[in-house]
Amino acid sequence: MKRKVAVCVGVMVAVAGGVAGAAEPTASAKVAVVTAPVQAAPVQAAPVQAASVQAASVQPSPAMAGPAMASDPVAQPAPAGQAAPAIEMAPVDPATPGVAAPVTVLSPAPLVEAAAGGAPVGGTVAQRAAPDEIHAPAVLMVMPHVSSVGTATDRVVTTFAVGLLGTQAKRVNGLALSLGANWVGESLSGGQLAVGANVVRGAASGVQFAVGGNVVTGELEGLQSSVGLNVVRGATTGGQFAVGGNVAGGALSGGQFSVGANIAGSGGVGGQFSVGANIAGGALKGVQASVGANVAPSMVGLQAATGLNYAKEMRGAQLSLLNVGGDVSGTQVGLLNIAGKVDGLQLGLINVARESQGEALGLLSFIGNGQANVQLWASDIAYTNVALKFGSQHFHTLLTLGFNPGTDTHRRRYVAGFGFGTHIPVGRVFFDVDAIGSSVHADNLFRDGDGLNVLGQLRLVAGWQVAKRFALIGGITGNTLVTWDNGDRWEELGIGPEWRSVSDEGNTTVRVWPGVLLGVQL
Repeated sequence: MKRKVAVCVGVMVAVAGGVAGAAEPTASAKVAVVTAPVQAAPVQAAPVQAASVQAASVQPSPAMAGPAMASDPVAQPAPAGQAAPAIEMAPVDPATPGVAAPVTVLSPAPLVEAAAGGAPVGGTVAQRAAPDEIHAPAVLMVMPHVSSVGTATDRVVTTFAVGLLGTQAKRVNGLALSLGANWVGESLSGGQLAVGANVVRGAASGVQFAVGGNVVTGELEGLQSSVGLNVVRGATTGGQFAVGGNVAGGALSGGQFSVGANIAGSGGVGGQFSVGANIAGGALKGVQASVGANVAPSMVGLQAATGLNYAKEMRGAQLSLLNVGGDVSGTQVGLLNIAGKVDGLQLGLINVARESQGEALGLLSFIGNGQANVQLWASDIAYTNVALKFGSQHFHTLLTLGFNPGTDTHRRRYVAGFGFGTHIPVGRVFFDVDAIGSSVHADNLFRDGDGLNVLGQLRLVAGWQVAKRFALIGGITGNTLVTWDNGDRWEELGIGPEWRSVSDEGNTTVRVWPGVLLGVQL
């Protein structure tokens, strides 16, 4: 309540001071006063006695004169020579606390604001306005800050900019040409052509051609072409062509073509073609083709190289001398194929996989869940034979070696061969169909003078898996021995009926006969 009384006193003092300062001897005004009730809890306080204040006559100024004063007869100035009437104050009811406020609108004085607990009014906050853009349809520049529109070239917005050493603009919505470099601070919508370099600090939509390099720090929607390097730090939608290299920091949607290297930092959809290397930092859908190497953490499509293909996750095909993949769903074709898990085909000289749900065809295939066995058997070709059998679940490779000791009627002989086969499991029983090519030598496996001969065998083998690592095997074979250049015909080989053919004036002989085998598989 004391604070409210202080407010009332402050208001009255401020009003009285303002009236006194503007008073003239020939004018006076009667100001109506109303009581504005204030909602507050009743408190014990001494009642404020109504009082009459005899104010000096005032002449209202034009600033304070308004419709309210003109229409209110009470507020009209008194005639000259008459005393100004007193300011009438309504009595304050002690039971209903209130503050007497004049109807006339006055700006609150700092004293009133301080008494009411508020901040002083009238302070201003200085704000720095952004520099204005300079719009010009065409600009000629010698170099940045030396141009036909003045020195503030960083604020220029233009359609056509031509520079000697370089151009600079805030935005270009057309074309920028220079022998040195083109620099755009905000965005490009059009083209930049330079012998040196083109730089856009924001997004670019259009084309950039340079001998040196092109750089866009934002997103690119268009084409970059340079002898040196093309760099886009954001997403790229379009194409990058360079002799040196292309770098897209964001996702790629288009193509990268270079003699050096292509890098897509966030992968994307499209193609990378280079003589050197293609590197995708994220998942890539499309094609990677290079003479050197292709690298991607995740690839959906095709990787083709003469050197190396690598993808931690591959959905498609890898064609290279060396293919390396984590989880591969598709095909690997190369001299050496390596994968963690394969659901597809591995075709190569050497195939390696931790697990395969597909097939592996090659000279050597090492599959974790595939076949890895040793076969021992006796046949009509040699009494003692051993073979290494390894491959995928249904296809395998055979490396064979046979030895037959010499007797009075038969010479000692060695048989070395290599073959492929298919494996058909049916419960504990399995069937193998193998094709093996061998050569027959006397006394020594690599002895010269035996002539040229090839022994081809087609085997049908049945097996019974007695235990996990032990099986009984047996089967029949079809043997074909071809000798030429008057080589050794090995007349002692063969059992049962024989079919013979001699050609080339007796230099080439073909013999065909059946055979049998019996052994074990470990």
